[in-house]
Amino acid sequence: MNSVKIKGEVVFVDEVREFGANNFRKQTVVVNTGDDRWDNPIPVEFKKDHIEKSSALKEGQKVEIDACVDGREWTGNDGVKKWFVNVSGLDVSYLSGDGPAPAAADSAAAATDIPEQPDQVVEDTSPTSDDEDEIPF
Repeated sequence: MNSVKIKGEVVFVDEVREFGANNFRKQTVVVNTGDDRWDNPIPVEFKKDHIEKSSALKEGQKVEIDACVDGREWTGNDGVKKWFVNVSGLDVSYLSGDGPAPAAADSAAAATDIPEQPDQVVEDTSPTSDDEDEIPF
């Protein structure tokens, strides 16, 4: 399993979908990790028990998603091999203050006058280019 962190803005949240007799569940969330010049939408699938991590996501939220990247090979009826990559979401961190409402334990801690920690500063580390080329690859 290869772990990755995907940081960006949520641009699409699909409904939870169920498949097959075992009710396999998944939800696709698309995060734009691009800059002002080029979009880079990354579809992330939350499956089974990890769907609860994506249930509060909304378009426009800034997030960092812990995920794993898996690949697989498939051979068609014509004998041609194809390879697929899947990004599976494991956890979500909200980078702006618009995450889900705090749990009861968080509310109890707030009630005891514990000072809040400052928001984490997140820098955009995406590569930039001074090239005038209009093609993103």
